[in-house]
Amino acid sequence: MILVNNPKSKKVKKTFTLKAVFLLLLIASSHYLKAQNLEENPIKRDSTIVEVKKPRTVFLEVGGPGLALTVNYDTRFGDKRDKWGYRVGAGYYNTGANWVASVPLQLNYLYGIGKGAGNSFVELGAGTTFVRSQGSSRGTTFQFDNITGFIATGTIGYRFQQDNGGINFRLAFVPILYDDGFIAEGGFSIGYTF
Repeated sequence: MILVNNPKSKKVKKTFTLKAVFLLLLIASSHYLKAQNLEENPIKRDSTIVEVKKPRTVFLEVGGPGLALTVNYDTRFGDKRDKWGYRVGAGYYNTGANWVASVPLQLNYLYGIGKGAGNSFVELGAGTTFVRSQGSSRGTTFQFDNITGFIATGTIGYRFQQDNGGINFRLAFVPILYDDGFIAEGGFSIGYTF
């Protein structure tokens, strides 16, 4: 066997060696960068800034835009505890001979009252409620007996809602507009904010 000193072979070995070294450096640098990301961020954070979560509320309401007994969900559009939001619910009430089912939908605005917009809010809202009812003269009669359709609703009220979640309650004046006129209604609710 005769070994020949081939210049082309040296060039291939040199190129292979350079590529191998480059690949090892690339792998080592990626591991180094991952290790750096695991270290604690050296920038000090301001601990006085309180992060606010978007409040989500579920509540049981008597009266109000749902007319009867309703279960509702309410939240804000942004990440603040006040400003614009919406509510949606479903309700049902039955006295035996008469019943009413409703689906209230409202846009609402919360305005914080008190120092630093604490836990108290003025609530203003407007929307619609789908109502389906059946009535009989044998039972208690309702204002909305034997109708199916939409009514317009509003809300002017007070809401207590803690900043860290928990029990909340609402008390509201609810004007209702429908085909036969205007009704001044009220509503009370209690629920939980998370």
